[in-house]
Amino acid sequence: MDYTPGFTTPPGTARYYDVNVSGIRPGEIEDKGVFPALQAIVATAPDVRVFNMSFDAREPLESIGQVKRSEALSLVQDLDNFIFQNDILVVIAAGNSPLGLVPTIPYPRHFTDPQWALGPWARSFNSLTCGSFVGRLAPGGVVNNLLWPSPFCRIGPGLCESPKPDFSANGGNGNPQYQYGPGLGVWGLSPTGVWEDRPGTSYAAPLLARECAFAFERLQRVCERGAQPFGITVKAFLALTASPPVSTQPVPDLGERTLGRGQASAQRLEAPSASTGVMIWQGVLEDDQDIARIQIPIPPDWLKEADQPHLKLIVAWDPPVNAAVKHLWSTRDLSAKLKMHPDAPAQRTAKVISHGSYPLLERLYDLRKVPPNLTVEGDSWLIEISYEQTAEYHPAMTFPPQQRVAFAAELFDNGGKKVSPQSRLQALATTTTMTRLTIPPAVARFPVVLKTSV
Repeated sequence: MDYTPGFTTPPGTARYYDVNVSGIRPGEIEDKGVFPALQAIVATAPDVRVFNMSFDAREPLESIGQVKRSEALSLVQDLDNFIFQNDILVVIAAGNSPLGLVPTIPYPRHFTDPQWALGPWARSFNSLTCGSFVGRLAPGGVVNNLLWPSPFCRIGPGLCESPKPDFSANGGNGNPQYQYGPGLGVWGLSPTGVWEDRPGTSYAAPLLARECAFAFERLQRVCERGAQPFGITVKAFLALTASPPVSTQPVPDLGERTLGRGQASAQRLEAPSASTGVMIWQGVLEDDQDIARIQIPIPPDWLKEADQPHLKLIVAWDPPVNAAVKHLWSTRDLSAKLKMHPDAPAQRTAKVISHGSYPLLERLYDLRKVPPNLTVEGDSWLIEISYEQTAEYHPAMTFPPQQRVAFAAELFDNGGKKVSPQSRLQALATTTTMTRLTIPPAVARFPVVLKTSV
């Protein structure tokens, strides 16, 4: 928020667990001190599920010497595997370009400058990398368009051309010399309780981490006793409902490689949209032979009334990784299919967004286009999810065959009538039982349906 004289500090909305990590010099983190800190928190405070890492190497990954680069990637590998083992969510700042370094090609066409490439930590597959945009305009800033990428924000892609950063938040602006300037940053409190504005992705990442924490807290309310929301469940929901980033025309490449899916928010868990229907599911695949078959309700009367009924599906998982498999990084790949019934062929997707082995996939289904010789019968469709091992595991670790998976799905009418599926969903008998998240052993599973007050 913006600070003005006489502004009263707002009440806190989230708690945080402050941990000291050893450093090389003031303001610099000792990378090898990260894991002892993470392990200590997981062991002593298991209720802490979200970790914010507002730091990275000063240099882009490609600028680091070969030996140190290998060591850095080994630590990133260990972080991804730590997340797999402990079911936590880690938010990493995309990182900033060196202070005072002006790109060889002026903003906004600077995305090919190698000095703006991501560092090692920000390339983690199982983490959420947070880029930054300009949340407010001020005189003397490089960026003169609201919500455009911050000029200092490091730029993707990540490992294996993965879509990094994942999300973005307000990180401030910079002056033409790529230095700090009055009014160009993000307002926050210093350790001494003084309001100050400073730019950087380190100030954007905590905003994403806060939304992750809110989502965890809200989803925990609908969990069965003994169950808890997975980190990937939060990831899938935030990816589904994020506010898309502004189009940075005439240079859309900059926005695509800096802002990710846009600004994440947990708000729709508290106040679901009345114009669409959202379903959330999580479960565990026992091994690469297991297939999860999840029944989802799609009201047939809504299908008939809607102009362009669509289903958007986002599936997330947190696989083990192996740095030695450089062209994949991830050792498990997941597939998802939508079917009208178990023996029916899979629906074709109107849009497929997947990035090789990156553990997040998106499918968009036009529900008017059913396979030949099939007609809609009943109100239950199936989503089938399975995984295959695509690479060897890291030889120094033992990984169980179980794999956490989660999806968030949204029904909506993409036509002019914008017919809402909410009232039809709530009228179905099956949805009255779809109110709890758990890990059922049964073959047929059911998601949670987010309901409005209609």
